[in-house]
Amino acid sequence: MSEISENITFKKDSGEKIEVLQKFVGLKARQGRILTINFRTPQENVEDIKNFFEGLQNSQPLTYDIGNTGEVQCYFKGVSPLLQQKDEAGFEYYFLSATLQELKNDYDDDELPSCNGC
Repeated sequence: MSEISENITFKKDSGEKIEVLQKFVGLKARQGRILTINFRTPQENVEDIKNFFEGLQNSQPLTYDIGNTGEVQCYFKGVSPLLQQKDEAGFEYYFLSATLQELKNDYDDDELPSCNGC
């Protein structure tokens, strides 16, 4: 049995990938299988994240994998401008948000496809 890692891995269809510690990532599910990924990260991590997502084209396929639990296929929808901010303690961090749309199965996970003539 493999252990769940502390990273979220994003991978482009070209094979290029980036790993980000889960503690720097917030996920928000929205209607229509839209997923907003919020990165709140120190300066040393932000350039790699920014370069990875800004290099994507709209509707380009990619996958994400939370803690080695399995890849989820999706399409890239967009990325927000990079913001430099400070928290209550004066710690400087960078905020970037990427929007993905999960690929839709032909059926709901709860119901198996019908088998005509099985």
